[in-house]
Amino acid sequence: MGTFADEARMAGNSERDRALIIAYVESTPEPPPLGPRGIHTSGCPRCRNTMWGQRDRDGRSISVCARCGFVKEADGGLS
Repeated sequence: MGTFADEARMAGNSERDRALIIAYVESTPEPPPLGPRGIHTSGCPRCRNTMWGQRDRDGRSISVCARCGFVKEADGGLS
């Protein structure tokens, strides 16, 4: 877990709050390296997890699922 999770442990007012925050952090995938266009996300149609906007080798905008690896053309989020 990263710094956010460490801070989240102290932020909650109850054990339940802290557990919910930590569970969220642990289940949220890390984004790809931040590029000049920022971070773009969408939902995966297969597993409903986070898809990160990226560029393929040819420079086309794609979205890649952090969980199952499904790839699709980006929804216009990257220009």
